[in-house]
Amino acid sequence: MESATFDISVRDVLLMGLELGLFVLLVVLYRWKLKALGYYRTTMSVRQREWLNLIGREAFHYAERAFTHYDGPAKLNEAVKYVLERSDQQGVEVTYPEIRAVIEKAKAEMVLSK
Repeated sequence: MESATFDISVRDVLLMGLELGLFVLLVVLYRWKLKALGYYRTTMSVRQREWLNLIGREAFHYAERAFTHYDGPAKLNEAVKYVLERSDQQGVEVTYPEIRAVIEKAKAEMVLSK
């Protein structure tokens, strides 16, 4: 039975070291990417919520003033349309429940301020 001999040269050791270094670098860069994406999503969602709250108040007051002859559901519909148009212009994705919530909040704030 012959014994296998391993002939590892300095070149092979350096190449393995380089491969390991590149692998570690890729792992670190990937982790940084995940952290950056998390920060971006958090920051953008806060900004979008602030923006949506502002536009919701604007839409509520717009509907109250411009559509005085409409009933409550019709005014709500006009306010929702206003928010949808503004969100399309800004490229912000919003759902109907989010829109309804900010408009109802604006209505509640107006009632409380009187």
